[in-house]
Amino acid sequence: MIRATTKRKPRKTRKATPSEALADLNLADDPLLKTAAAAALVGLSQKTLRQLRCDRAGPRYFKMGVAQQARAVYRRSDLERWVREQARAVGGTQH
Repeated sequence: MIRATTKRKPRKTRKATPSEALADLNLADDPLLKTAAAAALVGLSQKTLRQLRCDRAGPRYFKMGVAQQARAVYRRSDLERWVREQARAVGGTQH
């Protein structure tokens, strides 16, 4: 016996409001840093950090603002996590 399958309509997901989107940031304990401060924290130039952002190879960032005036900002914890992930053991074993 062959069963007829019915296709379910995809659920419409509502977009988060700006305040809901910012709730994930936990800004009280984890400040946002502009590109200059973020680059200094991870030991890179601003240009390198921007290039990593364009290549989607750098740390997680957020855009604050609208279109051309939007500014990239970074959470300190995301920067610290990214640095740990980039660490590679050179010679010997990892600790």
